[in-house]
Amino acid sequence: MKAISLILLSVFVILIASLFPFVDAVADDKTCIIKADAGKVHLIVWDADDEGNKGYGIWRGLIKQGEQKRIESQHGQIRYASTTVIGENEPLSGDRGRWCQNGKIIGVP
Repeated sequence: MKAISLILLSVFVILIASLFPFVDAVADDKTCIIKADAGKVHLIVWDADDEGNKGYGIWRGLIKQGEQKRIESQHGQIRYASTTVIGENEPLSGDRGRWCQNGKIIGVP
């Protein structure tokens, strides 16, 4: 009788635990890592909305080769422009969109 009660209790606990989505906390991580793959990179990063449209600026600066910068997005997407020609008025190229979720590493330029 005790064995049956223990088995029923175990099944009940498993059923109750399956109702709570503990894994969803990981899916809500809207961060990524920007990593300079080759040389210094001047970079501007914007948040992007659910449709990929450019929003507010998140970060601007230089990243040296091998360095990383953690970015947190609002919607799980970013847009960025970059250049490896470092100068006062050098234009940035590209306007690339990328997913920014779960600590994904994004190599630039």
